[in-house]
Amino acid sequence: MFVRLGDVVRALRALEARGGSARLALFERTWGPYAYAALGLALEWGLAERRGDVYRLSGRGRRLLRELDGCPVEARAAGGRLLLETPFGEYAVEPTAGSLLSIAYKLAEACRERPQIMHRRIVEEAAKAVARAPGLEKWLYAPLATR
Repeated sequence: MFVRLGDVVRALRALEARGGSARLALFERTWGPYAYAALGLALEWGLAERRGDVYRLSGRGRRLLRELDGCPVEARAAGGRLLLETPFGEYAVEPTAGSLLSIAYKLAEACRERPQIMHRRIVEEAAKAVARAPGLEKWLYAPLATR
């Protein structure tokens, strides 16, 4: 039976929502016989563990869910500009409050996150990038307020 990857992730999220474990009957009521295929794939990949009819989220499954959550943003400083690496590509932004806020709102909408959380993450990454800038380049940037 063909199993969609999204359904395996949905099963893992259901396990996480129930405290990390759930009975097979819960999945059978929702998906019917398809539950065996989706959970079987999670077992095969080491994302879940099974004891009797109880499925439990494994450490590997928790790491996968953590990586899937949110929108990872990394920044680096180059030539007086900040380069933000996002899941949607690389963006060059000025290290000003307005530019960072603008990109935060755009990324938050695309990633379905709260803009305040995205802005905080971008500012923290930008501050780290400026601190790591080589030589005198770090003095080209205006100080970033991290709070």
